[in-house]
Amino acid sequence: MIGIDLQEVARIKDAEKLLGKIALDGEMAYIKKFQKDFSMHVAALWAVKEAVFKALDLKSGQISFKEIELCHKDSGAPYVVLRDKAKQRLQELGFREIEISLSHQPTIVGAVAICVK
Repeated sequence: MIGIDLQEVARIKDAEKLLGKIALDGEMAYIKKFQKDFSMHVAALWAVKEAVFKALDLKSGQISFKEIELCHKDSGAPYVVLRDKAKQRLQELGFREIEISLSHQPTIVGAVAICVK
């Protein structure tokens, strides 16, 4: 299964408030390193979580945004860690992990989530 999401950076009106609603501590610490492009990185986090929702065939509210954690390898490549109901849903669908790809542009960000067996 595949999930794709695009977010316009300008639509993020209160990036700090949104970050507080959707981010775990590690995600907040990572994004706060990018003060110059803060809203763009918050939009990217939002896009990742929305793409994962779509890949898991879930509607908003069925799991918490905080059950999906965006992490980064030493190389900078993104990956997600699923918790609780999100992890359970992945297993119910017969997949073992979700691969993530991100694209950042000054005005729009995109994320793709692909469930892998």
